[in-house]
Amino acid sequence: MIDRISFRAFVAATEDEGRVREALAVFAPLDRITAVTAEGHFGNEIKILEAVLRRKEAAAFLQILREQLSAEDLERLRREIPDRLEGDSHFHLRLDKQAAYKGLVRLTNSKDALDITILVRTYPARRESALKILSELI
Repeated sequence: MIDRISFRAFVAATEDEGRVREALAVFAPLDRITAVTAEGHFGNEIKILEAVLRRKEAAAFLQILREQLSAEDLERLRREIPDRLEGDSHFHLRLDKQAAYKGLVRLTNSKDALDITILVRTYPARRESALKILSELI
């Protein structure tokens, strides 16, 4: 079962925070998006936007992935499930931030992305069980 899905997006000083919020809002309600400010390597301000989905909202996000990812991206995601699963429970993926702003869902390897971590809950915690759950859901 999916316990929660966490989203994180970085807003550089040169970016419009509102646009990044809109990109994140494709997947998470605006009122659930929180922001913290951090200092970049060169002393520049960076905002970190975060949101968390649970239960039904998490299921809705997975449905969006299945329905809106291209066939190639969906196949790639399915093929890479073992590589994207960290430990026994943390599944990672990145979605294109610019595409999300336009309402599109695309996988990316870019650092300019929406970072997503899906926490798979199994009892007892076992990688094989998490892999099976992810294979069935994606």
